Amino acid sequence: MASPTVPMTPRRARARLSLPLLLLALVALPAAGQSELCIENVAALRQAFASVTGQTTQAVTFKLRAGTYTLDSDLELNYRFPGGSTTQETGMLTLRGGYNAGCSTASNALGATTINGAGGQRLVAIELNNNPFLMEGISSNQIDWRVNNWMCRQDLSGIALNIERLRARTTRSFFGGQCHDVMVRNSLIEARSDADFAVGFGGNFGNHSSILPRINLVHTTVRNGRTRFGFLANAGSNPPLAVVSISNSVFDHTGIELDVEGANLYLLRNRYDSLNLVRGAVLSNVGNISAPPQLLASGLPTNGSPLVNAGSQFVSGGLPATDLTGGPRLIGTTPDIGAFETLVDNGFYLDVTNTNGSGAGSLAQAVANLNQNLGRRVIRFNIPGACPRTITLNQTLTLTEAVDVRGETQPGSQPSTWAAGYNGVPCVILRAGTGVASGLVFDSNDAGDQFRLTGLAFSGFSGNAVSIRSGRGHLVAGNRFGGSVAGTALSPVGTAIRVEGSAREVQIGGPEPAQTNLIGSASLGIALQGPGYNQVIGNAIGEAGFQPLGNNTGMAVLSPHNVVEGNWIAQSGSDNLQLVGSQAQHNTVRDNAIFGATRHGVLISASAARNRVGPGNHLGNNGGDGIFLVSGSRSNLSGNTYNGNGGLAIDLAPDGVTPNDPDPDLDHDGSANRNQNFPVLSQATRIFNFPFSFLELTGSFSTTPGLYRFDIYRNNACDGSGHGEGLTLLGTHLYTLSCTVTFNGQCTRSFDLLLPIRVSVGDVISVTATSLAGHTSEFSACRTVEQQVVIDPPIFRNGFDPPSLP
Repeated sequence: MASPTVPMTPRRARARLSLPLLLLALVALPAAGQSELCIENVAALRQAFASVTGQTTQAVTFKLRAGTYTLDSDLELNYRFPGGSTTQETGMLTLRGGYNAGCSTASNALGATTINGAGGQRLVAIELNNNPFLMEGISSNQIDWRVNNWMCRQDLSGIALNIERLRARTTRSFFGGQCHDVMVRNSLIEARSDADFAVGFGGNFGNHSSILPRINLVHTTVRNGRTRFGFLANAGSNPPLAVVSISNSVFDHTGIELDVEGANLYLLRNRYDSLNLVRGAVLSNVGNISAPPQLLASGLPTNGSPLVNAGSQFVSGGLPATDLTGGPRLIGTTPDIGAFETLVDNGFYLDVTNTNGSGAGSLAQAVANLNQNLGRRVIRFNIPGACPRTITLNQTLTLTEAVDVRGETQPGSQPSTWAAGYNGVPCVILRAGTGVASGLVFDSNDAGDQFRLTGLAFSGFSGNAVSIRSGRGHLVAGNRFGGSVAGTALSPVGTAIRVEGSAREVQIGGPEPAQTNLIGSASLGIALQGPGYNQVIGNAIGEAGFQPLGNNTGMAVLSPHNVVEGNWIAQSGSDNLQLVGSQAQHNTVRDNAIFGATRHGVLISASAARNRVGPGNHLGNNGGDGIFLVSGSRSNLSGNTYNGNGGLAIDLAPDGVTPNDPDPDLDHDGSANRNQNFPVLSQATRIFNFPFSFLELTGSFSTTPGLYRFDIYRNNACDGSGHGEGLTLLGTHLYTLSCTVTFNGQCTRSFDLLLPIRVSVGDVISVTATSLAGHTSEFSACRTVEQQVVIDPPIFRNGFDPPSLP
C-alpha cells in the first residue's frame, strides 16, 4: 500500500471510542457489559486492578479521584484471557484521573490525580490482549509505566493504545506490543536519571501483514532521555514494519533523541537534533527545528522559545482542542510545539462588528482587507445584540490569503460538549442572499496557505456553503449546517463542506467534542475531491444525537489517502457514505456509527479500490445493505458489526447473496472483491471443558490457496437472506488454506476449528473471510449453536458432582 505524505492515525479520539455502543443504545440493541469503578485511595486502586485481572468480556473504566496515590510496591493488571488467545477481545480498559467525590465529573487540572512511587522506583504494568486502552489525565513521579497489548491479530486492524495528557516524571515508560496502533498526545515524559530512554515503543510483527501499525506522537514533550522505537521481525530480511508519525513534539536530550529500528518516519514541525535510524527511512521531514527549546523546569516554553506558534494545525489523529493543562490548544494563528500551549497570541485581527452586507465593520469588508495581501489575519466577531446574529451575504466571499475565521469569538457562542452528537450554539449565521449560491471559498495562490474556519452556522446556500480549493493543513471545526440556532431555523444547503482543486490535508472536525461539526439537511454533507490526505474526525453527520437531520448523501469520498474516523453518519436519503471512482484508493473508514440511511450504509463503486472500511464501524438499520460493493478490488471490510439492515450486511455485486464460485487469483479494480468466497458452516457447537468454554466450528472453504482471516459473529437471529448479519464480533481466526494440487486454481478443504470463544446454545453464528490481499467476502449462511458438549475434568468423574455450568 502506498504511504501517505502524512500518515493517518488510529484515533481513537478519546470520547469517540464509545460510538458503536451509543448507537446500539439508540436503536434499542443490547450493549456490551460495562463497569465503572470510582477509586479513592491506593487500597481501592489495588483492589480494582485485582478484580478485573483475567477478564476480557466487559469494558471497564477506572475513575480516579483527584488526590495523591503513593505506591510502596509494583502494581500489575493482566486484562486478557488466561493463557493467551488469538481471538479479538472487545472489552475496553480506561484509566482516567481528576474526578470529584462520587466520580460524577472530572477536572483537566494538571496534577489533579498523581501517582507517586515510595521507597524507590515503582512499576505500573498493564497487560492487554487485543483490547483498546485509554489512559487520560494522570500525573506520576517515580513510576515506570509499561502497557503491552499482546496477541497480534495479524490483520493490523487498529486496536489501539491511547495515552492522553500524561505527565510522567522520573520514569522509564513503554507503550506497545505486537501489531497495535499507539497514540501518545498532549503528554510530558521525563526520564529518570538511570534510564537510557524516557519512553519506548515496540512490538514483534510478522511479515505477512498488508497494513502497518501506526505509532503517533502528537504535542508531546520528552526530556532527559531518548525516545526509542523498536519493531522486531520474524525474519531479519523484513522491510520496515511500522509507520511512525511525530507531529508538533519536543525532544530535549543531550544524546540521541530519536532511536528508531524498523519503521518509516513522518516528521512534522518537531524540535529535535539527533536521530538514529536503522531499517527504515524518513519519508517526510517538514518544518522541523533544532534550536534550543528554551523550556522552564515545568516543561512550559518561555515566551521567546522557538516552539511558540511554530506548530502545524494538521496533525495525525487531528489537532486536539486542548493542551496538557486542559487549556486551549490553539492561541494565535498556529499551535505551539510540545505539550503546553503558551498565551502568546501572534494574531493580527480584522473585526466584524455588524451584520451589514458591506461597508466598515462588515464581514465582506474584513475579507476585502484580508485579500490585500497583508499576510495571515484572524477574522473575529463582536456584533452587538442577542444570539444569533445573522449576516446575509450579497455575494460569495472568496478568501485569497491565509486566514482564521473564528465564529466562536462572538459573545454568546457555546461549543459542543457532547462526546457523541452535537449541542453547540454558534451565534453567527451566514445566510445566502438573493442569487448567492455559495458562501465561503478559500482559494489562495500560495500552496502553503492555511485556512481555519470555526464556530459559524450556515443557511440557504444552494451550491457549496464552504469550499476549500487550495493550500494545505486546513481546519474546519465546530460549525453547524442544518437545524436551528437559538430558535432561528437554518435553511438547507447544497454541499456543506467541499474539498476540491489542489487543497489537501484538511481536518474536518477533531478528536474533542468542541471540534464537532454538525452537518445536516444538505444535499451532500461532505465531498472530498482533489489530491486527498484529509481527515474527517468526530463529526455529527445527519444526526445531532437523537435529533435526525438527514442529508441526501452523508459523505462522498472521491480522492485517496483520507481517514474517516469516529463520526456519526446517519439518516441519509440515499447513502450514508460513498467511496466513488478510481481515485478513491487507500482510504480508511473506522470507528464510525453508520446507520439509518434510506439506501446503503456504505456504497463502494466505480472502481474505488484498496480501501479499508473497518475496524470498529457499526452499520445498522440502513434500508439497503450495510456495505454494498458494486466494484472495488481489495476492499478490506473486516472488523465491523452489523444489525437490522434491510439488505445484506455485506453485499458483493450483483445484488443479493452471491453464490460461491471460483475466485480468480488476480483481479482488477473493477471487480467486487473478486466475489471472494465465504466459508460454508456445517455445525456450531459449544464445548465446555471446566473452567473454559469454546466454540467448535466445522465446515469447508474453497478459494485460492493462502492465508485468510475469519471473522466470527454472533447474532440474535439469522438474517432473512439466511446469511448474517453480525451484531457482535466474537473473534477472529487466521486460517491457512493449502493444497498440494489445486483444481482450476481453487483449493477446497474441510475445517474443524476449536476457538476460545464463549457462546450459548441458541446463538446464531456466521463468518466472513478476508484474504491477505484484502478481499472480504459476504457473510456465510447462519448456523445455530444447537448443542453443548461437556468435558468433565477427571476429578469430577467416578461419582463426584460436576460443576454447575456457566
